[in-house]
This record gives sequence, C-alpha cells and structure tokens, in this order.
Amino acid sequence: MILKPYLIVAVALAILSVSSLAGCASGAPEMTATAYSQARSEIDSLRATATVVRARMKTTLEYAGTRVGQAEEAGGLLQHSLSGLGTDTNYVETSVSLIKSGPTLIPPPTPIDESPPAAGAITPISRPTDIPVSAATATNPQPAPDDNRPRLENIVMASGVNNFDCAIDNNPRFTPQSEAIYIVAEAHNIAAGASISSRWYRRGTEVAYFSFEAENDINGNCIWFFIDQTDTTFFPGSWSVEIRVDDAPMSTPIAFQIAEN
Repeated sequence: MILKPYLIVAVALAILSVSSLAGCASGAPEMTATAYSQARSEIDSLRATATVVRARMKTTLEYAGTRVGQAEEAGGLLQHSLSGLGTDTNYVETSVSLIKSGPTLIPPPTPIDESPPAAGAITPISRPTDIPVSAATATNPQPAPDDNRPRLENIVMASGVNNFDCAIDNNPRFTPQSEAIYIVAEAHNIAAGASISSRWYRRGTEVAYFSFEAENDINGNCIWFFIDQTDTTFFPGSWSVEIRVDDAPMSTPIAFQIAEN
C-alpha cells in the first residue's frame, strides 16, 4: 500500500511528539535531585552563619557587661571625690543607673548654684567620713624658707679668681696638668665668725679638706677654695667638692671631671 505524502508527515510528527515526552519524563527526577542538593547547601550555609552571629552576639554581651561594671566603679570613685568638694552627686548615681539599664540618653548634670549666699549665711561643705584628713591640711601651713639663712648662689668650678675673688671662667676643662682647680660661689647671710669649709672627693673618697673663719659678715661677696698638685694628684676621673657653713652643707656636692691628656 502506498501512503499519501501528508500521511507520512503526520506519522513523523507523532513520533517526534512521543520522543519529546519521553525525554521530559526522564529528566524530571534529575532536576528534582539538583534542586534538593542546592537547598541543602543553602541550609548548611545559613546554619554556619547563624553560629558565627550567635558567637559574636555572646562576645558583645560579655564586653558590654564588663563596660557596665567599669562605668559603675568609675562613677563611684567620681561621686566619692566630688562629695569631698561639697558637690551635688545625685546626677552621678542617675547616670550610672541609666548605663546599667540600657542605652538611653543620659540627662545633663544638675547645674551648681553659684549665686552668693545671703548675708550671714554659712554654706555647709560635706566631707566623707571615710577619707582621712592628712596632717598637712589639719595643721597650719609650713612657714616659708627663711631668706636670712646662710646660702650660696652661682656656684662654679674655675681655673682661678680675679681681684674681686670671683671666678675668671666657668667650668673649664681640667686635666692632670692643670695647675689648680677652684670652686667659687656668691655667699649671702654668712655672719662674722662662721666656719666655712670645703671637702674634696675623688670617686666618693675624701682627698682634701680646708676651712677658714669669716672675719666679717659676708653678703653678696664671692668666696673660694682651691686644690693644686701639692694637695693631691690630679688623677683622671670623676671628682666632686662640697662647701659647708658651720658644718651645714650649702648644696649637694658639685661634680667635675679631670679628663685624660
């Protein structure tokens, strides 16, 4: 039997339709498995992210708790100090309580009334009972130093003195070949008859001592002492000299160096 051309085309279209349906049916299970795998992957990712976020939140809460404790302690110290100055500290307690309760706005401190008190009024100043009052505040202040006490000013080392008994130079370089080493100072309030002495040290060991008695009052004049090679050998190294009035040191020992050649 011979088929008509239009029948051949119809049969071919039917065969193609059946093949397409078979392909779709066979691919449906594969697509479902892929989608399930992707969903599982996204769920695992969300779980991991949630774990990290939870850990960060826990760390943040712990840190916040520590800061609240520090704020409470600092507020207590501040309140304690301000109370000693007679300052109203109620706002400190309010601020600390607000910090503990949550992140709310802290009201400004209560302004201090700076208006002068009424005539005859006495402004009370509170003082914490647990703060000891030092002896310095409980007693009269120490008197100022007596300007009439013996003292030395402008103490220098020198290689010699002029006609006014004052230094001809200031801290020159001393060597083992130096002829003499002077200490010169401007003396004030030294009464006639006072004993003035000098002690010379090399590396902390006394090597020379001199003294004289003031014939007249000395106030603003230069005094001096010196050592030379007949008193002690000028070994290189660290030296010092101290001047005393009636055996009271007028300053810390004055240091100087004898250098190598």
